[in-house]
Amino acid sequence: MKIGFIGSGDISRFHIDALINNQFEIEAIGTRLNSLRCLQLAESVNLVDKYCSNGWEEVLTKDVDAFCICVDISKTPKILNNVLKIGKPVLVEKPISFHLNDFEDLTKDPMKDKIFVGYNRRYYETVKTLKGFCENSIEGGTVFANIPDSITGYKQFLSNGCHVIDTLRYLLGDFEILKKVVRHSKDQANVFAISALCNNEKWSILINAQSKIPSNFSITVNMEDLVYELKPLEKLTIYKGIEVIEPNLEEPIRRYIPKINNSFTELNSFKPGFDCMYKNFGKFVRNNLVDFCDINDARKTVEICWELISK
Repeated sequence: MKIGFIGSGDISRFHIDALINNQFEIEAIGTRLNSLRCLQLAESVNLVDKYCSNGWEEVLTKDVDAFCICVDISKTPKILNNVLKIGKPVLVEKPISFHLNDFEDLTKDPMKDKIFVGYNRRYYETVKTLKGFCENSIEGGTVFANIPDSITGYKQFLSNGCHVIDTLRYLLGDFEILKKVVRHSKDQANVFAISALCNNEKWSILINAQSKIPSNFSITVNMEDLVYELKPLEKLTIYKGIEVIEPNLEEPIRRYIPKINNSFTELNSFKPGFDCMYKNFGKFVRNNLVDFCDINDARKTVEICWELISK
């Protein structure tokens, strides 16, 4: 299958490696007019003869089976709208846009079913394993999601925190926000802490997001007599039971240590989730039913993100 690739940022190489591993042939690559960075990327992956010096608009003139868009989020909606006019399947990097009105237009586009949104965390084996446990649970339980970040700001939460929000929706189904506390900077220009209580029919969910804290992204699911912890999302640890350690000279207090029942780690020679994501995209291009994030799904995740950070 031939692909038109639009992008040249740091993540582009991960996309290209996974594309090639899944038998996609990159027929064209371009971004901005005469982009030196894109040319250098093309050289690094032996695609100089496929480089489009006239940018992404030239990529759209090529005879391909599908497109991939991974450019700056502010540029994504315009390029995506032009790709949809061609009527070919397209994988587009999340979250597509910061603005909900862009999603409003995209969800009405007659070619909206051609959009495959690249939320790669959905394709982690750790996440898919936990999803199976969650779906099999009759009573549900409680969930804690921790979303730290080294960078503050609305856009950072929308572009990076959205991964955890999408993963929560993928694992648990849609949920509503019951109550939240949002802390903004003194000038109100940035959000730096969010606490929110959410739920649906099976799950009670506590979301904590705060920048500049020494912590890791994590999702912890408590159900029945087990604790399932994604921390980081690439590692799933299952706990059952407690080991009691009596006080000693080194630690003069009684300790209660959860016992590890099982653990799984995401092992892949590609960026986690990318190889499986492109296996599914290949099936999508061939019109086979696959597990993927569509435009309505992507819109809902951004809607929840905005609900969380709004005043």
